[in-house]
Amino acid sequence: MDKKWVSGVGVIVLFILLSYLFIGFARHSARMGNIVKELSGQPSQDKPGYHIVLIEQERYHPYWEMVEKGAAEAAAKYGIEIEFTGPVRNNMEEQISLLEKAIAAKADAIIVQGLNDEKFTPVIDKAVNRGIPVITIDTDAPASRRLAYVGTDNVAAGEALGRMVVKTTGGKGKIGVIIGSELAKNQLQRLDGLKSIVKDYDGMEIVDVRSSNISHMEAIQQAADMLRYHPEIDVMVGTSSTDALGVLQASRSLKRGPLTIIGFDNQAETLDAISRGAITATVAQQPYLMGNMAVRLLHDYFKGAHLQTRYYTGVKVLDKTNVQEGESL
Repeated sequence: MDKKWVSGVGVIVLFILLSYLFIGFARHSARMGNIVKELSGQPSQDKPGYHIVLIEQERYHPYWEMVEKGAAEAAAKYGIEIEFTGPVRNNMEEQISLLEKAIAAKADAIIVQGLNDEKFTPVIDKAVNRGIPVITIDTDAPASRRLAYVGTDNVAAGEALGRMVVKTTGGKGKIGVIIGSELAKNQLQRLDGLKSIVKDYDGMEIVDVRSSNISHMEAIQQAADMLRYHPEIDVMVGTSSTDALGVLQASRSLKRGPLTIIGFDNQAETLDAISRGAITATVAQQPYLMGNMAVRLLHDYFKGAHLQTRYYTGVKVLDKTNVQEGESL
């Protein structure tokens, strides 16, 4: 009986020993597999990836859908979990609230606009003070402790709008401007850039500026009111993606013409209108590149890289001669 008991214990000990060796071998193999993946540029599965929150200005907007696409592809490449959130309708206070929630949830990093220095800077600094790196996208918050800015140089983009107005009018015209928001810094910077070009031409004058609040319907209403109140306007400029299309619809309803319309961004409807000659030109940003670069830079930062403070993604002026290039931005 004692011999049987000793024999049974020996079998159990041998089984435990073999199990231990097998588990150790499996762990070693998995570790080696992760090393091979990392060396080949694939994300390691040895530990969960970082969790990033990207807060958009407006969910399901074509512009932010392109930002999402670029960010999602970079996140998949580097094994990063990315969460997209934002107000369904443009709402700065809701963006601030979502930023606070991302901080409370202890995200590994946050990507957000810096639409208003007074409102956004303290909350961005709060995130950084709690060890959460922040990259601003589309609109910078340079007074904050953000890690870096990725996006358009908005003053330069406004200057590009101004140069296109000069090119198409010969430096003469009465100009009406629809901006996306009177509170958003990127919109005001584009307006400043436009004004800096127009002021150098005696034959050009900006006679009215109104806000669409990033709304197509409001862009139509504001453009219609402006054209009725200022029949002398012969050039209309929009500084956000829905503005030129709103102007176009308003001008058709009022049967106004001739009217030169210059817009912003590369929505499919805008590109189609340029192809047909209904809109003269647009200044297109690169939202896909913004999203992709922001995530890529955070990946580099997590790996210990030192980042610059600004990464400008550039703009492209599209007219009838090169409008097809806007489809790939």
